[in-house]
Amino acid sequence: MSEIIPFPVPNKPQKSDIDAVIDEALKTIPRQNREKLRFELIKTIDSYDAFFTEWSLSLPEDSNETLRKQIYDIAHQEHDRKIQMLKDIMRLKIKVLVGEYRQRK
Repeated sequence: MSEIIPFPVPNKPQKSDIDAVIDEALKTIPRQNREKLRFELIKTIDSYDAFFTEWSLSLPEDSNETLRKQIYDIAHQEHDRKIQMLKDIMRLKIKVLVGEYRQRK
């Protein structure tokens, strides 16, 4: 039987620069329309969030501390990679939404 550890570790605050990316992309859009686009982006983030940010590690019970650390380090690398993918998706989604907005105006 293996031990399941939630990852990333709960109770550890995560910093995200997604808001800064969104703000930068939307700064040229009028305020009222900016909030509508922001809402669409947040809906997109929410739809992907659990897939990219919540997963489990399965560690063998009889594993030594070195193996556990190696698995955990790899999990951190994978988590960072997934978060970067989410940010890339959001950057592309922002471009699409802003482009669609400009075509309508």
